[in-house]
Amino acid sequence: MIQIGQLDVFLENREVRSNGESLRIGSRAFDILEVLIRAGGALVSKDEIIRAVWPNVVVQENNLQVHIAALRKALAGDRDLIRTVPGRGYRLVAANPEPAVAREPMRPLRMAPAHGMPYCVSSLVGREATIAEIVGALDTTKVVTLVGAGGIGKTRIAIEVAAQIGSRFADGVVFVPFASVSDPRFALDALAAALGLPMPVGRLSLDDIASRVAGRHMLLLLDNCEHLIDEVAQIASAISEANEGLYVLATSREALRVPGELLYPVQPLDVPDEGGTAEDILAASAVQLFVDRARAADPRFPLDDRTLLVTGLICRRLDGIPLAVELAAARAAVLGVEVLAEHLDDHFRILAGGFRTALPRHQTLKAMLDWSYRLLDDTERALLRSLGVFMNGFSFDAAYHVIKERGFSCTEVLDALSGLVAKSLVVRESEEAATRYRLLEITRAYALKQLEDHGERKAAALAHATYFRAILSRAPTRLAAAKTTPWFMAFRHELGNLRAALDWAFAPDGDRAVGIALAAVAVPCLFDLSLVDECCERARAALDAMRAPEVAPVPAESRLPLLAAYGAALLFTQGPVPAVHEAWSEVLSLAVATNNAEFELRALWGLWSIRQYGGDAHAALQLARRFGALAQMADHPAFSLVAGRLESVALHYAGEPEAARERLGQLLCNYECPTDHWGIPGFRIEPGIVARATLARVLWTQGETSEALKTAQCALEAALCYGHDIVTCYVLVEGLVPVALLSGEFELAREGIALLRTRAKQGGFMVWLACSECYDQYLKSIAEPDPTRLPEFRAALDAVRQTGYLAQWTMLLAQYARALNECGRREEAEAVLDEALQHCAATGDRWFYLNLCRLGADLATRSEID
Repeated sequence: MIQIGQLDVFLENREVRSNGESLRIGSRAFDILEVLIRAGGALVSKDEIIRAVWPNVVVQENNLQVHIAALRKALAGDRDLIRTVPGRGYRLVAANPEPAVAREPMRPLRMAPAHGMPYCVSSLVGREATIAEIVGALDTTKVVTLVGAGGIGKTRIAIEVAAQIGSRFADGVVFVPFASVSDPRFALDALAAALGLPMPVGRLSLDDIASRVAGRHMLLLLDNCEHLIDEVAQIASAISEANEGLYVLATSREALRVPGELLYPVQPLDVPDEGGTAEDILAASAVQLFVDRARAADPRFPLDDRTLLVTGLICRRLDGIPLAVELAAARAAVLGVEVLAEHLDDHFRILAGGFRTALPRHQTLKAMLDWSYRLLDDTERALLRSLGVFMNGFSFDAAYHVIKERGFSCTEVLDALSGLVAKSLVVRESEEAATRYRLLEITRAYALKQLEDHGERKAAALAHATYFRAILSRAPTRLAAAKTTPWFMAFRHELGNLRAALDWAFAPDGDRAVGIALAAVAVPCLFDLSLVDECCERARAALDAMRAPEVAPVPAESRLPLLAAYGAALLFTQGPVPAVHEAWSEVLSLAVATNNAEFELRALWGLWSIRQYGGDAHAALQLARRFGALAQMADHPAFSLVAGRLESVALHYAGEPEAARERLGQLLCNYECPTDHWGIPGFRIEPGIVARATLARVLWTQGETSEALKTAQCALEAALCYGHDIVTCYVLVEGLVPVALLSGEFELAREGIALLRTRAKQGGFMVWLACSECYDQYLKSIAEPDPTRLPEFRAALDAVRQTGYLAQWTMLLAQYARALNECGRREEAEAVLDEALQHCAATGDRWFYLNLCRLGADLATRSEID
């Protein structure tokens, strides 16, 4: 605190009080007052004041006079303490002959709010381990610098560290707030004022200050150094080297780079993982801070499960940045968390209005980032803006690509990226051998706004989309023997970028031609990663865009992968509906016309799937054999495996178990489990695993129940290891669940149905979700018979029929007929059995035919008994 007449001035809080009441004066007026205070009674010229208060801005002298008049008005009866020296400038003459800054020249300020250290009105949350580590570091290191993004909490942590270890130092702790020093020339003045040194008539020198603190044992807390980094580095180096007993704790967005400096990166607070329980969410330090600040503003802030779930989402979106979390909590206390989450995309408008005692740049997110942005050079600013187009990280190559068209060299971009990392605006992340970078969500929102304001958004988005189209074009070729797992793992990292690029390309101001080209290489990869629902949506958008009159005709090599991925995705999400048949028929026509054997095989696989899933065993067997003939001509082992599987499945459903088992034996005898668990891109039904599921069914039909169950369980274990939801669901639907139900292993069936339901929901496989519900009713009708559930069973059957998935139709109808008969509804049971038999006659689906005949005999016997 500094006393001027009847006024108490708090420089660190930028506050002026009169008789304990806070006075409102403008920010420029306060800046002028601070310059006069730090001059220590010396004359300050008008030009010096203007350069300090309005840096890089041309202002008229009357602006200065207006603010001087406002200060004199605040001083009231002490207005003459600000004296004008005509033609030269102003000086501040303290009414008290020993003002606070000069009363005790060599006594460092102690840990009390009135002596320079900011007063922290709120508790510190989630930083216990961090503080302990920094305290430990100061046992052995003389210069420790806390680095991190703006709003990460560096100053607050440093103050807490100083409070804990202040008693170690005989001469206490000196807090030097550089935030309010706008001109590097005044850095030494701020240091001298904090140390309580009298201001000389001339300029201060660093050597003079170092000599005055010689022999002292103190901790020097240099706060907010980034905009004065060179000057503060000189201060820290000179003073710490000249004095064995002087330690430095600095806060900055980049390193001081002085000898012996230990960098301590301050990390964001912990955020909860998605899908955690309420207890897990509340254990995250970011959530704890949010709740603490929200309840400080509104003691009635709820802690129910829904509120915690949304709070966790908010904290994740804010990357655990304490300033952002505190601002969000203040808004949540007024608006409620639901409204806050709904409008969180507008970070800078909604997250404003922090503590009034905070630095102005910490009262809104935009002000904080404006401060950081102004400290960058032109190349760093241009790069930061361009990096706003990236989602979930980027490589250096990607960063260079989006900006190189603006004339920057690779070296310039590398230097700029290094600068942004050093200044904590870009986060560096290393994963195994790859180094990636990312922007925090708030920084990215700011960068995008700057990109928009500079009219650069479209060019950067176009460069971003074309880069990822080129990257995805290097995906392993469809028939390549090379390992694909590493490539797909790398592709997962770029999903956010891929989605952002596609969203932009198909937006009204995007580029549809680029979007179609990107979708052609990206959509099949989405299918391969089990993102089947999204694959379907993205493919449909690209196919629709092809029909736009302004889009040039799309070549077959782009249309084929889009159509094939769309047909496959639609099959698994909606079932063998007419749209699926149309898509695969178009693929077949286009493949034949362009002599593309690979996509001709894919089309035959798609058409086979439609027939097989639709329960048409005759047509499925014909298509399987046609596929096999073409695969033999293609002379590729992978397609030969697929051909063997298709034929064995078709033979099983056609009621030829011996032939199916022989074909499966040939397939599995020559099959080697792939070391590369991703197989051929686009053919995600790994033939060896799903062949075992079919073999389990064949074994059951041949009376080998125990071996059938064992084979089905082995197939499921392999599918789970393989890690693709389509394969897992296929094994459950076609193998484990029906075999377990038919074998009376109800607990195994129950577990399988639960897993199927979960994976089907997760993947958006509506066909298999409907089937899981029908299997569940099948199980309940045996394990928990209840006549009142029969309408639910019928509804589940109707839902399956509506999808067109009739592969298990006869088995399901048979159990429904049994359930009806056991409830005394024999005529209805016979009608259902007749429906199943008619299906067999019409389609050639005979795998369950003998069981239907046995059921018919049972119903007839019961009828005779009755």
